[in-house]
Amino acid sequence: MNPVPSPSTLSGRTVAGAVSARINIDGRAYVNFFGSGYLALSAEATIQAAVLNALKDGAPFAQPVPAALGSLTPIFTAVERASALACAREASVYFASGYLLGMVGLASVDSSFDILFLDEDAHPNLKDAAKLSGRQCHTFAHCDPASLAKVLGQYMRARQRPLVVTDGVFATTGRVAPLSEYAKVISPFDGRLFIDESHSFGVVGTHGRGAAEWCGVEHLADVGSTLSKAFCAQGAMVGCSSLVAAQLRGIPAIRGACAGSPLSAVAATASLDFVAQHPELRANLAAMTNYLRARLRALGVSVNDSPAPIVAFRYGGREDMQALQRRLFEKGIHIYHSSYFGAGPEGIIRCAVFRDHSREDIDALIAAMS
Repeated sequence: MNPVPSPSTLSGRTVAGAVSARINIDGRAYVNFFGSGYLALSAEATIQAAVLNALKDGAPFAQPVPAALGSLTPIFTAVERASALACAREASVYFASGYLLGMVGLASVDSSFDILFLDEDAHPNLKDAAKLSGRQCHTFAHCDPASLAKVLGQYMRARQRPLVVTDGVFATTGRVAPLSEYAKVISPFDGRLFIDESHSFGVVGTHGRGAAEWCGVEHLADVGSTLSKAFCAQGAMVGCSSLVAAQLRGIPAIRGACAGSPLSAVAATASLDFVAQHPELRANLAAMTNYLRARLRALGVSVNDSPAPIVAFRYGGREDMQALQRRLFEKGIHIYHSSYFGAGPEGIIRCAVFRDHSREDIDALIAAMS
């Protein structure tokens, strides 16, 4: 059952500026621990210049003609090439919205994987896609390999091949799915994984390829990601082979939808290229995330271990966490009491870490909590 939505400190307020370690609310600057856009790229001059140049060169705000009709658009070709390089796949397909990720991603998986096993706390886009796929689907307990094994034993039939469908990093808690353990469970059945890497792509793994890289299961995984969480750009991609990319361009979720915003595609390409050239961005983000976890633990707060820049914790009950949110907001620090899926009935404090956070920002948060 979903928890009751939390009263928002942003309700009725005017928010301005890119989501990063600083946010402007009703004309006041706040130290921000809310949202995503973890690599804080929206203000990078080279990315802004790429978008402005594309606009000057006549790039439209939206591209209604889908690639399935045989046309080539260099802007979209470029973002697909950059996405494929970033996820270490032969090709990729770009589309307008991350919520289409499940539909496009499941269509990219070999049809011989005919039975789905879905984490019960998977993102709603994956749940909707599983229903629409027409494949037999069963859920297992959140991040629980033993539950997966049990459900597999109940529902697998001879000659069926299982596909485990899960987030790589869960949006609310920052928890990494135990993918290597899932791989062991499905190995006897010649199974495979489909992973929504939206909150891990660009920020988790040695090369930023996400939870599949972090857990060492890339050889068993099909992956996709929105480009908004780390790369500050609209749209999403699925990594695949060139053959599969050609097939995907004909499915209804792509052929029947707007191809997306060329300006967002340009921003995504520039962001992907910028991050590839600056691995220190990811290193600084990891350092700030680890520092926040260490400071919270020193305060006596229990937080999960995770390489993701999402630090979630409970601080008393619902009313205590809402009071903490309000108190910090008055002090110029914006955190979020989340009731999003996976938060539990009382909700949870979800702190996003951004690449441009400093130790002083985190120290200010800890001091205010103290």
